[in-house]
Amino acid sequence: MKTVTLEQPPTDALRSSWPSLGNLVRRPEMGSFIGLIAVFIFFSIFGGANFLTAGGAASWLNVAAELGIIALPVGLLMIAGHLDLSVGSVLPASSMTIAIVSGFYQAPIIIGILAALGLGLAIGFINGLLVVRTKLPSFVVTLATLFAVAGLTLGLSVILTGSTSVALKSGPIVKHLLGEYVGGKFQVTIFWWIAAILVVGFILNYSRYGNWIFAMGGDSVSARNAGIPTNRLTIALQWRRRCICGPVPGHPL
Repeated sequence: MKTVTLEQPPTDALRSSWPSLGNLVRRPEMGSFIGLIAVFIFFSIFGGANFLTAGGAASWLNVAAELGIIALPVGLLMIAGHLDLSVGSVLPASSMTIAIVSGFYQAPIIIGILAALGLGLAIGFINGLLVVRTKLPSFVVTLATLFAVAGLTLGLSVILTGSTSVALKSGPIVKHLLGEYVGGKFQVTIFWWIAAILVVGFILNYSRYGNWIFAMGGDSVSARNAGIPTNRLTIALQWRRRCICGPVPGHPL
């Protein structure tokens, strides 16, 4: 009778396959996670008794959700080695577009949202095209776009409506999808934020597109030599960023 002996893998090999504390600490995102924990602990101690209650959590989660939706696509640009300062003007320009189209001209709210998205996509395409064609740093290009869009928003709003403040009353469906409060405290924007996190996380970690972003951020010349379409990727990042940022759910119009 033949006896079969199963060899156990070396203990060192098993340990090397486990995530160690050192490997976790060396990950790039660990710095921001440690900062998050430190800030949370600080305000839990010194922020008063209401900070850890449902109302206290809602007071900062509602704001964090709106900023987080904007920060996610901006983060993709930063990973790829670019910046976008024009978001400070594109966001109010998108809001004003919805207000003018659906508030002043009384068009359906979906038309206003599509117009705002179209405006954002056009600005993103212009930003990306200028960066690619002129070879100027994205910091310079988007800084110029920041001031240009701000001036155009003010000027066109006065020309079209005679004012820089336009009222907009959204319908119940839009309010339910984009501005509803869950439990009377938490904005539905938080769930849109979670969905955006899942989408961006999947793109970065499980798609070829994410590998291209990391490669271009590490060395754009090497990425181009490896066959990655860096110019198209730059335009696409500027262009698709507007799909998430404008209009932001829950942002006051």
